[in-house]
Amino acid sequence: MAQQKDSTQVLEGKLQRSELESFNWFKEEYNQYKPAMSIVEELVKFDRCSLLVVLGTWCSDSHELLPQLFKVADIAGWEKIELIGVDRKKQCGSVDIKPLNIEYVPVIMVFNNKKLVGKIVETTEKSIEEDLLKLLSKP
Repeated sequence: MAQQKDSTQVLEGKLQRSELESFNWFKEEYNQYKPAMSIVEELVKFDRCSLLVVLGTWCSDSHELLPQLFKVADIAGWEKIELIGVDRKKQCGSVDIKPLNIEYVPVIMVFNNKKLVGKIVETTEKSIEEDLLKLLSKP
C-alpha cells in the first residue's frame, strides 16, 4: 500500500492524478462529494473539452476543488486534464507558468475545441459542475 502523503506536502511540476490520489484529503473529498447529476449529464456532451489545472497540494481550496473536479470529470467521461503543481509562492521550477499569471490556486482553465472559454479561480460561484456548465455553454 502506498504511503499516505501529508496535506502540507508540496508537489511541484507536471503531476499525475495518481499523485493526488495518494493524499488522504483527495480520497475523502472525492468519496463524499455528491454532484448534481442532472448538471453532470449536461456536461457529458462536452467530451472534447480539456482542462489545465494549476494547483497547490498544500492549498485548502485545491484540497476541496480538485477531488470534486475529478468526480465530475469521471462521471462525465472527461479524460483531458493536465495538472501543474506549484509551490507556496505560486511558482514552478520545471514548467514555465509565468504567462498564465497565477495569483491564486487552484486555477481551472477550461478549453472547448482548444479555445479557452473561461477559468474557475480559487473557488466556485455555485458548484464545480454548475460553473463548468456555465463556462462551456457560453456562445
